[in-house]
Amino acid sequence: MISATHPRISILVATWNCAELLPGLLASLTEQSWTDWELLLLDNASSDGTAELVADHCQSYPSHRVHWSSCPDQGIYDAWNRGLSQARGDYICCVGADDRFTEPGSLGAIAALTVIQSDLITARNAYYSRDGRFLRHWGWSWTWRRMRQSMVIAHPGMLVKRSLFERFGGFDASFCICGDYEWFLRLPPELRTVHSSDSILQVVQAGVSHRRIRQVYAETFRAQCRHLGWTVSAVCWAINWLQFGRRRLLGLA
Repeated sequence: MISATHPRISILVATWNCAELLPGLLASLTEQSWTDWELLLLDNASSDGTAELVADHCQSYPSHRVHWSSCPDQGIYDAWNRGLSQARGDYICCVGADDRFTEPGSLGAIAALTVIQSDLITARNAYYSRDGRFLRHWGWSWTWRRMRQSMVIAHPGMLVKRSLFERFGGFDASFCICGDYEWFLRLPPELRTVHSSDSILQVVQAGVSHRRIRQVYAETFRAQCRHLGWTVSAVCWAINWLQFGRRRLLGLA
């Protein structure tokens, strides 16, 4: 159970047999100079020692700061929904188990923007290949018109006001990869937003969203059809494939 404390930010991390990857994230979080956060580790019944690793890590924090929940789930969006039901922060921050904060001041840099009470606080991330080669800094500000075509904001590390989930619901767990994109398409264009040019996280392009490109675009198309209609979605589908081909030629995908 989460105590009555009221942190500024709730960090949600879905895990499944991440014992080799999670220490990097936990270490980078421990190094953060800004500390008004809670961490919710939402585990899919891991069997690789993840629970023991987290238990050791939690010994250095008060009991209300790090929360461990492990049970079978239907994937990352089901896990995040479990976290949303438990989170107490004003803002929700979703982070991958293999991500790392770029600098000790990274979380504080984006948290400082919460004083203006924006609905979405976006930033950039630094993306690397599996072999450690730096690829690019990426992540644009929120523009609903651009979001209709594809995901242009860096979801990991950004801050979403928790009241938006109360208003528009949680993630659709029937999506495997693009449930966050479908959720963002529910939002109205007139949100209060702010963008930081800082890169908050180091992200390795080795996750499922980078390995299953066909499924990514299929799920993107399904989300667009739900909210934009078939014609607009078909045009966006064609443009997205053309842009992906260009990135491949440049070595960025």
